Amino acid sequence: GLEYEKQIANREEALQIELMYSIEIFNKKQRDALRERLSAMNPFKFEHLIRDLLEEMGYEDVTVTQESGDQGVDVVGTVQVGITDIKEVVQVKRRKSNINRPILDQLRGALIYHDAIRGTIITLGKFSRGCREAAMFRGAQPITLIDGDRLLDLLIEHEIGIRKKSVPLFEIDELFFKEKLTGELDLNTTHENLIE
Repeated sequence: GLEYEKQIANREEALQIELMYSIEIFNKKQRDALRERLSAMNPFKFEHLIRDLLEEMGYEDVTVTQESGDQGVDVVGTVQVGITDIKEVVQVKRRKSNINRPILDQLRGALIYHDAIRGTIITLGKFSRGCREAAMFRGAQPITLIDGDRLLDLLIEHEIGIRKKSVPLFEIDELFFKEKLTGELDLNTTHENLIE
């Protein structure tokens, strides 16, 4: 009987591992599909998606700028840091290629036109080394860099363009059966488990 129970437990553990692996593969495919959908979006719609994300993240008064005369700024919002409201400007780049330093310099130069203290560049691609180094240059206004991978993380976390599903997973309550059927308690059982 003990050998049979061990085989059942091993099969259940193997099934759980297979299930977790399948979920991981499925989630990766959904993440890749999300990236493809974003890269195919109309640029103006993509800016509105970023507005929605910022609002979910707690930004207020978030607006998408006009398509012309925006000084390289696509989205403007206010975020509270401690007790201070800070105006932030965002430049959105839907392209997958690297973002170079001139784009960062352009955004930093546009801060004054929007009375902003800091800026952010959000891209589906990556940032060049020079861009990353200039982002936190001492004495200059800080520019936050959000690359494609980080953007996907934020969209998934805040469920923008993607939904999280809950699937019930049932598992035998071994403590219940140990108590009820044998009248014994495992000495390793914690006080918290007994209360539950």
